[in-house]
Amino acid sequence: MTSPAPETSAKALLAQLLRSGRQQSTYRTQEALAGAIGKERTTVGKNEQGDRVPALDVLGDTLTACGVTGLAETAIRGVWWLAKLTEEDAPVKIWFVGWVDAEGKAHTVRYWSPLLMPGIVQTPEYAYELFRATGRTHERAREEVDARTQRQGILDREDAPMVIIVLWEPVLFHQVGTAEVMRGQLARLLEISERPGVLVHVLPSAIGANAGLGGPVSLASVTGKPDVLLTSSMLEDVVTADVQQVRAASATFEVVRGVSANIMDTRRIISEAITAWENR
Repeated sequence: MTSPAPETSAKALLAQLLRSGRQQSTYRTQEALAGAIGKERTTVGKNEQGDRVPALDVLGDTLTACGVTGLAETAIRGVWWLAKLTEEDAPVKIWFVGWVDAEGKAHTVRYWSPLLMPGIVQTPEYAYELFRATGRTHERAREEVDARTQRQGILDREDAPMVIIVLWEPVLFHQVGTAEVMRGQLARLLEISERPGVLVHVLPSAIGANAGLGGPVSLASVTGKPDVLLTSSMLEDVVTADVQQVRAASATFEVVRGVSANIMDTRRIISEAITAWENR
């Protein structure tokens, strides 16, 4: 079977870039690079042949060892993302690239979550437990956690977007992993809620049935472009810029936000939930 060409395969292009990066560095052989990053030669070989997409930490170690920085590093990491998202057995397919791109360029992102902590604020431990619960192997779960952590980098940028998160209160008590995992997750949420440009609201359980029980909603607003909507369900996730769907989702978001606790009350609710987990 003919191997995919770099012109049509992100995995093949990534392999070519990694091979060129090594050849232009001080590591003329795969063995030399493997020794520098603490891996087997076969690992470097498979990465450079396009047989696999390297784990994110291996990619980072490789780029650092080969002295790849600046725009070249950014470009290669972008190709890695595309290669990861289009792997044949990847749990997230090419359609998700549209959301990742919009989320990364947005000036405002909004998340409504009635079931689980939104991915943008998940701790590695919380995310790992979720991926394992959905059938990922340990290795795959670690790779997915690394990818999710990279997406969260938008929160630490100098030009970080305005982030608005609305959670249904049961999310704070829906156990994922151990009580320790939950304490760490809620502490992370509380810390993020205190950052400038981040607004976190909790919709109290006492409200009962609410307009957002149909499922989670994520909205990204990018300057000069239509808003992008990500909706999730057990069977299918959808990314769209359809005006009517975006408008309906935005209206739902504003309704649940409107009946949610204010910022200070939300922080109190989160703090009380942390205390409850500490007592378990």
